Amino acid sequence: MLLDAGNALFRAPGSNAPAELERARFILKASGAMGTKALAVGQKDLLGGVPFLVDEAKKAQVPLVSTSLRAKDTGKPLFPTSLVFTHEGVKVALLATSGLGDVPGVPNVTSLNAIEALSAELPKLPARDLTVVVATGGYLEAMAIAEQLSGKVDLVVQSGEYRGSAPPQRVRDAFVLASGDRGRALAVLTLGLAGKKGVFTDLNEASRDEELLANLDRQLTSIDERMSKATDVESKKALASLRNDMKARRDEQAKKVKQLVSGRTLKLDWYMLGPDVPDDEALKKETLAIEPSYAGSH
Repeated sequence: MLLDAGNALFRAPGSNAPAELERARFILKASGAMGTKALAVGQKDLLGGVPFLVDEAKKAQVPLVSTSLRAKDTGKPLFPTSLVFTHEGVKVALLATSGLGDVPGVPNVTSLNAIEALSAELPKLPARDLTVVVATGGYLEAMAIAEQLSGKVDLVVQSGEYRGSAPPQRVRDAFVLASGDRGRALAVLTLGLAGKKGVFTDLNEASRDEELLANLDRQLTSIDERMSKATDVESKKALASLRNDMKARRDEQAKKVKQLVSGRTLKLDWYMLGPDVPDDEALKKETLAIEPSYAGSH
């Protein structure tokens, strides 16, 4: 399931010249061709105007969603405030927020407080297996959503500012996920939903915990070998004390590993799109017609 975390179409306020509009059309067209399930509308997606975004997204068959964006004069939502769909048997709710206040460079568009907008929308949604929020207002917005709406949302995807290819960050009972930057990296999130409810387990973290458990087992084996070779009472006493401490750490770590492998799981992998990844020649030709500065690069 392919989602666009928003802020994808324009560079900055004022960048809505004809060439920039053509660039935005091309990005939407490519997103539609890839089967993008939805675009979470960020402030940089609005710089061509709301009618432009609505019309071009419809042509590209890319659904739009924003829980917080409103027409300033009427207070009415500018886009669907949530999307609920079934993907491979999993019922998913998708919501999106966009900072707070008037959108720079775009007349008559403002954004509600993210927490308030989500709190009003979430109770309206039907029963579902997964609740995803895209926070296009940036990292602090994403962290606040995860903290204050823990237990009501599962995953919060952060966009609007680049924070590198970061691992998932657990905030209470939700996870905050970074998004990529300008197509230079692809984030692939694999979810295990054998358990329909409960907090996700980060499998990459679980793998690190399993490695730590194996290391503690090796250290215990080494201590046992040293104890078997020790000849004086003081050395044996010191090694026995060390073994007791190490055994307590090992048993505590074993409990943690056992807990981690049950229930719902997630695994986030980053794929850097460098020279080792071959170009799609047809797409590259279209891209260079829109963005000649990309010539010679991936």
